[in-house]
Amino acid sequence: MKRILFTLCACTLIISNLFAQSDEGRFSPIQLTLLYPLGTNGAAAYRYGNGLSINLLAGLSRNESALALGGLANIVLNDTKGVQIAGLYNHTGRDARGFVLSGLAAFTGGHHHGVQLSGLANLAHKVSGLQFAGLINVAHKVSGLQFAGLINVAGKVRGVQFAGLINIAEESDYPIGVINIIRNGEQGIAVGYNETGGLSITYRSGGGVTYGIIGGGYSLKAGRTTYLVEGGLGAHIHLSNMFRLNNELKFETLYAGLDNATFKAAYSLLPACKLARHIEIFAGPSLNYMFSNDADNAGMFPSHSLWKKHEGASLRQVFVGYQLGLQYLF
Repeated sequence: MKRILFTLCACTLIISNLFAQSDEGRFSPIQLTLLYPLGTNGAAAYRYGNGLSINLLAGLSRNESALALGGLANIVLNDTKGVQIAGLYNHTGRDARGFVLSGLAAFTGGHHHGVQLSGLANLAHKVSGLQFAGLINVAHKVSGLQFAGLINVAGKVRGVQFAGLINIAEESDYPIGVINIIRNGEQGIAVGYNETGGLSITYRSGGGVTYGIIGGGYSLKAGRTTYLVEGGLGAHIHLSNMFRLNNELKFETLYAGLDNATFKAAYSLLPACKLARHIEIFAGPSLNYMFSNDADNAGMFPSHSLWKKHEGASLRQVFVGYQLGLQYLF
């Protein structure tokens, strides 16, 4: 699939270089095309700007100023305005302004003002607005929102990156993902402990403000061998070069067997202090909700609670706890 995508991009870029500067262009109110050059503008379609393009399979044009509909693809060598909709692929050689919807992928060689929405991938030099892709977004500069099911890749981001797995950027203050590789951001490995006896090693990664959390460990208070897996999101409030408040929302699962699991959700407010350039300590209170469907796990629940409900073998509890730890930053 990736080979098909990049081959298609490469072919259309070659066509752009061959024809985009050939003359000043012409205008056609309507273009009807089966497959280039079988259309109303014929083999000279690359010279025409159109108001409306209806491409049953794939069409080629110089500019589009209102609406382009393609069964498979719309290939525009220069600029587009308005709406582009294609079953597979939309290509704009230079700047785009408006809404682009592609079943597979979209490419904008210049500045895209508006929305790029694709089932698989979006590529653009610069985006002001929204990039939304089922798999991956790639852009050099972003002002707005990158939203991808798997990966976002960008240079400078002025806005939010949201990915199901990974965000990568040169500069991004608000990445939201499990793993965030931000050049001007921060990564850390921490050893932490909480009120339920959870001893864990976590990896935190993010930008200037938001960061992702993923980790695992072991419960010291469980009556049997119990492992834990945790993940979540955090946000820094910077107070000075040495002090900050870390706000964290984490979800934790404790496993004592395939049929025995306890679930916990916690919000923590963690004052943090840098002891050295790469060393930070943190500790603070947490508000927790914990649930187990096995009475044998009751020993992991604190004796104090704000609310508790015990029905049969299941136990639910809301309580105030704590989290503390030591983190190495890099």
